[in-house]
Amino acid sequence: MQDLTRRLLRDAREARSVEAFWDGAAASLRAWTGSAKIVLQYRGQREKGVVTTDGASTGAPRRASWSDDGGRAVEVELYAARRDLPAAALDAALELAGGLAPMVGQRAVLEHDQRLGSFSIELSRWLLAAPERDLMLRYTLQSVMKLFDAEGAYAALRQPGADTLKVVVALGRAAELDGMLIPLEHSTTGRVVRSGEALITGNIREEPDIYLPPTALSAALARAAMIAPLQSATGVLGAIGLVRYRRGGVDEPPPAFGVADLHFFLGVAAHVAAGLELSHVVRSTRAAADRAVAMVNASPLPLVLVDVDAKVHLINEAGRRVFGLPDAAAAVGAPLEELGISPAEGDLATALAGARTGHGPWHGRVLVTQPSGEGRLCDCTVTDLEGLGSTDTLLALYDRTEELRAQRELVTREKLATIGEIASGVAHEVNNPLTAIRMEAEMLSTAANAETETSARTIIREVDRAAGIIRSLLQLARRSDTTPTPVQLNHVILDVAEIRRRVLRPENVDVETDLDDDAQAVLGLSQELVQVVLNLVTNAEHAVRGRSPAVIRVGTKSLDGWVRLTVEDSGSGVPSDIRARIFEPFFSTKRPDEGAGLGLTVCQRVVNELGGRILVEDSELGGARFVAEFPAAPRRSGDELDIR
Repeated sequence: MQDLTRRLLRDAREARSVEAFWDGAAASLRAWTGSAKIVLQYRGQREKGVVTTDGASTGAPRRASWSDDGGRAVEVELYAARRDLPAAALDAALELAGGLAPMVGQRAVLEHDQRLGSFSIELSRWLLAAPERDLMLRYTLQSVMKLFDAEGAYAALRQPGADTLKVVVALGRAAELDGMLIPLEHSTTGRVVRSGEALITGNIREEPDIYLPPTALSAALARAAMIAPLQSATGVLGAIGLVRYRRGGVDEPPPAFGVADLHFFLGVAAHVAAGLELSHVVRSTRAAADRAVAMVNASPLPLVLVDVDAKVHLINEAGRRVFGLPDAAAAVGAPLEELGISPAEGDLATALAGARTGHGPWHGRVLVTQPSGEGRLCDCTVTDLEGLGSTDTLLALYDRTEELRAQRELVTREKLATIGEIASGVAHEVNNPLTAIRMEAEMLSTAANAETETSARTIIREVDRAAGIIRSLLQLARRSDTTPTPVQLNHVILDVAEIRRRVLRPENVDVETDLDDDAQAVLGLSQELVQVVLNLVTNAEHAVRGRSPAVIRVGTKSLDGWVRLTVEDSGSGVPSDIRARIFEPFFSTKRPDEGAGLGLTVCQRVVNELGGRILVEDSELGGARFVAEFPAAPRRSGDELDIR
């Protein structure tokens, strides 16, 4: 079983999708069970499928299944499996695989969202730098092709004074469309431009107004497509499209684009349209430059306009916040260096001079030191505005401070999740030898020798205590519900306290519980409530370490329609001058290696979403007391409130 656990953890670590995980899990199960062939069916909250391994279907298969209350299920048929395979071990293997699958899916979603976020950031930098039109379109289409696993992409723009669209950029298998003139009135792309409405289709060849010349050989294999209009303030400038192709000799069509794909693609199209419009502004008249100034003032990105002497002409509101200025107007006329901006490499004067001498936009990372001493890490683009008839230079910043902190927090969470998975598997395995030890001890307890019997009873007592710790660990690790249910906070607290007592006992930290047996359940997600209790207890642990006495007290109390959770400690407390900020994201009094400052933010979010409230006050123990109050779940006849 240990070997299979390692295999499944490896499959989960290496899989880039849920489907890939189940392919690997089926192969691992086949190797572990010695089966000639395996047919595995799985069903999750968002996906389902069947995996069939190679091999012969010899004789009647052995069947096993697993399911949970969340609607997830796994069914497996084993052909010619080894006969000594225990049913309990097979059930445990399916349960482990069923628990790992949603983790793989969540990781894939996070990685996808991270890629989309990184792409949006890079695209914003390109647009603010006002690059050459075709270069910007090529960069954008190359990026979205990779993001959406498309084999072809193109951009078609309206031609002034003509009823045609011209394909100005075409990539991948759509490269044969480059330079093509498409009729505006009699083509699918023209229909998107005329109507201003996006198109998503599983087979572009079935559209009634498809227009493709006979020289476009790959077009015969074009299938799934997504076309978005380039909508600007002055109208529809053209359209961009992504295409997936059927492979030659393969009848199965490629996967269709989804609604979520189209939603993001429309956002990309909006960015591209804004970039095209900005490029036109850079090349047009002074009146267009005035509109560009308005865009700068309204931009959510920090922007600074400086003259040839590197003195500030204009700074927008976003820039004022990044530089920590009380008033943006107060910075006008001041040297740029007084804003506390310094590049990571080289000096800012060289970057400004390079942008003005025709070397193109300068991109780099800068550190902004605010008057308060706080530092902000930003990406910076320096662009010359000579094309607008101005001698000024535009500095566009993107504040990445919180993003980088969040990335570190995501890495930490992934490490903790992996440790939790390993701990859960180890706990499962430890149960088996504990059971054997207990059985042997019970046999020894029947011996006539009184000393042997006493020792056996001691062994049984300690084994039972170890088994209780393992049960608490597994109960914490298995909570993964997605539908709010009645959750008994007392049981959550007991599980957390049991685990933390064992960890903190060598440090002489006492974890006490003061629970109200009449406290009602709370309607919410059990895993989120576990996170609230664990975060508050962890905060208390940092506060009492190295102190004497070191006490953490966790309690509940039933109020009129409410349940109160309190976590207090004998630490030094929370100073009154920072109490208003302790729930802010990334605010922390700990060292950087002790936390990212998101624990209390998460607690506040969970409590607020459940309709409750959280606050901090002084504790009778001498430290801080965090009080979280939740609406009690309604009592109904037959309800099971002991949700663990």
